[in-house]
Amino acid sequence: MSEFKKKIQAYQQNGDITIINDIMSAAEQDFMRNHSRQRVQDGTMSGGIRINLNESHEYVAYRIRAMRELLMRHVRLEFASYAPYLNEFQRYLSIIYIDFGIHFNATTYDRDDWMYYFDITPELFAELEKHLSEIEDRFSVEEFRHFKWMLESFKASELKVRSEKEARYLEIYETTIEALKYALKYVDARKSEREIVKYINMTFKSKLSDAEAKRNGLRRIQRKGHDGKRASYLVKPFFPQNLYRVILGFDFSSSIGRLNDDQRQFIQDIYKIVETDEKADDTSNYTCENDGEVRISKKYIAEKLGIREDLVRKKLQRIRNKIK
Repeated sequence: MSEFKKKIQAYQQNGDITIINDIMSAAEQDFMRNHSRQRVQDGTMSGGIRINLNESHEYVAYRIRAMRELLMRHVRLEFASYAPYLNEFQRYLSIIYIDFGIHFNATTYDRDDWMYYFDITPELFAELEKHLSEIEDRFSVEEFRHFKWMLESFKASELKVRSEKEARYLEIYETTIEALKYALKYVDARKSEREIVKYINMTFKSKLSDAEAKRNGLRRIQRKGHDGKRASYLVKPFFPQNLYRVILGFDFSSSIGRLNDDQRQFIQDIYKIVETDEKADDTSNYTCENDGEVRISKKYIAEKLGIREDLVRKKLQRIRNKIK
């Protein structure tokens, strides 16, 4: 039996996390520099990626690295309200570097006949602060005051974004570990290494996608299609403007007069529950339609009103029959 399979079995049997450490360490590789990495035609519009790696666990690591970078791409390095000043800040930096000859250490990503365009990084701020006294001597009082304001504003904004990126990275890391543990727990270590990698990657991707969907307020639902097969959808749960729809799936407010006192009170009690949850934007005790519109759970009604779930179902059915 290969070391890869042995480590998976060790995790399944006694919780040994060596295989997890191997995978997460390998995920720090720069796979983009692997010369075997190439895009191939696989029937999709953009094509697929093929890469040759030495160890089976590296193929899992490659998938983790790719998904992590995709998720981190949504954390933009933006400078909020200071963004309109970015070109002006770059102009000031170019004046300092080119016209004043104050050659601070920094990386540029572009240049033209008049300006350099510098990467806005913590290293840049540190370098500029070393030269502040010299820069102040070269600018007028007003110019230096404006430059220093931009420098401090961009530095504060960069620190904020960096903190957000670090927090997001940690969140993705923890979610990745949990998804990986789930996949390793259920994979059949008797299969071929190729089959094991395929199962782990598919299961890991599904669990990580579900975690990301939940984080973004989405929910996965399953419905039968026209072909009778069940399909999975991601929807954004929402309360409709007319909250009566949440109770029976349609607006029956104009028909409430047909109900007896006990039935009207029952509906009113449920409506109050829905109204409270709608204000709190809490959809955790609701099911979803295909478009995401929520329906209150019978079990939830029973728990909130302190009655049996079967009685809730019977009451709602009698109400439905009366107002149809």
